[in-house]
Amino acid sequence: MTTSTPPPTQIWYEANCHCGAVRYKVLAPRLQDVPFKACNCSVCTKNGYLNLYPKRHEVVFHQGFDTLAEYRFGSKSKTHKFCPVCGSSILIDFNGTLHGEFEDAMAVNVRMFKDIDMRELKAEHFDGKNLWKPDYEI
Repeated sequence: MTTSTPPPTQIWYEANCHCGAVRYKVLAPRLQDVPFKACNCSVCTKNGYLNLYPKRHEVVFHQGFDTLAEYRFGSKSKTHKFCPVCGSSILIDFNGTLHGEFEDAMAVNVRMFKDIDMRELKAEHFDGKNLWKPDYEI
C-alpha cells in the first residue's frame, strides 16, 4: 500500500509593483516548501523574474490589472505584463500555450510578494533559454 504526500498548505500572498499602482494577491503553497523557478530565458534574465505557477483563478487583482503594459517577443504567444509606471515585471500569461498541469497557469514573479525573505526560499533552475523557440536575437 502506498501513501500519498498531502499537498503543501496554500497561503494567500499579497503582492504589488514597486510604486503600488498594481496590487494583487496570489494563492500558493508556502514559499519555503516549494521551489520557485529561476528561468534563464532572455526576458526572465533581463527582468529578474523568479516564478511560481499558480492557476489563473489563484491570482486576484485588487487594482491596476487593466493598466498593465504588455510585451511579447519570439513566437508572441506569451504576454509579459508589467507596471506602466515603475516597470516592475508582474507576470507572464501563457495564453493557453501550455498543457497538462500548467494549462491554466500563469507565471507570477515572486519578487513582487510582500514580506518575504528571499534568503529563505529555494530556487530550481529552468532552462527556458533552450526550451522556448524561436531563439532570442536583437
